[in-house]
Amino acid sequence: MMKINYSKKAIEAFKSISHKFKKIKPKISNTILYACHKDNMLIATWWVGEGGKNWGDALNPVIINKISGKKIINYEYIYSFKETPVYSVIGSILGRYNSSNLIVWGSGFISTSSIIKKKVTVCAVRGPLTREKLLKQGIDCPEIYGDPALLYPLFYNPKKTNKYKLGIIPHFVDQKNSGISKLEVYKNIIIIDILSDTNSVVDQICSCEMIASSSLHGIIAADAYRIPSIWIELSNKIQGDRFKFYDYFSSVGRELEEPLFISEKSTPEEIYKSFREYTITIDLLKLLNACPFIDEEKKHLLEVRLNNLHSEG
Repeated sequence: MMKINYSKKAIEAFKSISHKFKKIKPKISNTILYACHKDNMLIATWWVGEGGKNWGDALNPVIINKISGKKIINYEYIYSFKETPVYSVIGSILGRYNSSNLIVWGSGFISTSSIIKKKVTVCAVRGPLTREKLLKQGIDCPEIYGDPALLYPLFYNPKKTNKYKLGIIPHFVDQKNSGISKLEVYKNIIIIDILSDTNSVVDQICSCEMIASSSLHGIIAADAYRIPSIWIELSNKIQGDRFKFYDYFSSVGRELEEPLFISEKSTPEEIYKSFREYTITIDLLKLLNACPFIDEEKKHLLEVRLNNLHSEG
């Protein structure tokens, strides 16, 4: 039998091609799947860093599926269909995907310098600051606000237990912060991992009397379940210039205050004293009605659920 001696370059080239094929194989499969079943599938864009586990980002395919009843594919995992809508729902992701087939329902910009390079369709945005930026860029934007994560209690609504006095939610870049390690020794305090399973994060939030979070997703989750929250800052590592926080606070009528800085010397009492009473003021029915992928039957059902939640307080 003839023995073939492959050069080192040929072997390396084969390995490189093999590696690239492994990366594109899922995209090819998803593209074929979508072409065959596009009536039962939707394409959306959301941030997939940290393994796609960051709470609000991870909630995208869940909540879109709950509302539409369709399978969701992230646009990064499929070859683009130029005429196919790509939905932007939860997160500070405007400007990451620049195409005229983008349809925005609830997402926002991450900073004052963010821009979007294409004319897109906007049904709703996270807050007034994002709307103002879009209008300045010549993009039509209705005065409809809200992070769609605020609607998650329509689909998952565990009982509140008040097992802990305080839940602290560090942004994932703050999870190893020394200020956190000093506070987690207290028995009535729980440190909540924002990268946990979406329902697990909600369960832990609902086990607390109050929440202190350096993650905007953590603050929004607490507001969704009517758990009082305070914005804390553990470092200067979070991307953006606080724009996303003020954008969200403006959408629900919360004061545009400075965050409470937490250090190794911070105490639970200092955090408790920083809490102020506030009321969430936002028209979630208006946000729901603006959803671009909901049918009339599901809209009516969710309107009833929303009214029931409001009546429960």
